[in-house]
Amino acid sequence: MKIYRKVLLLISLSAAVLLAAGCSSGRNEGVYDYGEPSFAESEAPARLMKSEAAPLTAGDAGMNAAAPAEEADSAAPPTEKKKPGRKRIYNGSIGLIVDKTEDSRRELENMTLLRGGYVESSYSDYMVLRIPAEHFREVFNSILAMGKVRHQEISTWDVTEQFADTTRRLDTALQTRERLYALLERSTDAEERARILREIGRLSEEIESVKQQLSMMENRIAYSRITVSLEPRLTQADDRGSIPFDWIAWLDPLHPVSSRLKARVKINPGETFAVFEKERVYVAEDAEGTTLFLSSIDNNPRGDSLFWQKALSFHLSDYYKSAEPVSIAIGDSEFLGIHFTSKDREPYQYITAVLEDGKTLHILEIFSPDGGADLTPLLKEIEKGEIR
Repeated sequence: MKIYRKVLLLISLSAAVLLAAGCSSGRNEGVYDYGEPSFAESEAPARLMKSEAAPLTAGDAGMNAAAPAEEADSAAPPTEKKKPGRKRIYNGSIGLIVDKTEDSRRELENMTLLRGGYVESSYSDYMVLRIPAEHFREVFNSILAMGKVRHQEISTWDVTEQFADTTRRLDTALQTRERLYALLERSTDAEERARILREIGRLSEEIESVKQQLSMMENRIAYSRITVSLEPRLTQADDRGSIPFDWIAWLDPLHPVSSRLKARVKINPGETFAVFEKERVYVAEDAEGTTLFLSSIDNNPRGDSLFWQKALSFHLSDYYKSAEPVSIAIGDSEFLGIHFTSKDREPYQYITAVLEDGKTLHILEIFSPDGGADLTPLLKEIEKGEIR
């Protein structure tokens, strides 16, 4: 009977502790026609973009060029001053116009390997590089010198608290499982042993999930990500500069369209995802490279979700192999968007969906590096969430 009471106590305590740790976390006539918004001057894209840009300085760093001074340290690249003991993830994004894209690809790959990094993925219009954090600034500035800079951005995610919380969650689960094993050895009651084994099984699944989250965060901390889009100089007439809506023109599968989120969001995409809860936008990522972003922009010119779904399809479909309309419900809210698949031999998937909220648009972006992956389970998990 004493063992039975200990089993119940351990099960209830482990569930409570693990739950608490997991929670601390206009139309132009003759050009296009997809609805009648109310015209107003279009807002500039929220991310930091500079044409003919010089290498970024410490003051340029961060997702928002107007970030307050107290945030400067968290946005500083690894080679500059930062508080000891902080765990940060650095992301860079560069758009280049080059003479020969294949030559530039080889140069980027050699540069990455020389610094001890690796090419995470390579597509027709993107290369995703993983660079040891200590070489992030050096490589970023070297890439800027390779061609005409269309845009550049550095963003920083501070995951110190989340990493500590996740580590404590793992330690708690491991200790609780060890105690259950000890109780199992002493128990002689078949029903009680079955109950203990079920709880051990549940904890083992929890432990593997948390280990995956920690491993992903450790890898992202150690190896910074730089996304480079390469545009051949001779095809500039066909680029996205003709798109009348800046935020659509500058959509990037690996970076959120905006640096702000004007909503309260509660989304759990699944146990294999790490959610970066302290960021100004919703960010989640798993070990396979699937990422979720949720951010907000001004609804300018004014249009409803259906208008912007049609705008996405009209202006971006030619850049992708396929573009299928999607509807994603998050709680009582319905996002309308497009599910794109790239033209690459090994394609990626990119979903962009919009929720109109008066003067604000909430933008959901989902990127999967695997063109054949079934995203249905992920979407079902997202639909259980809330946005207010």
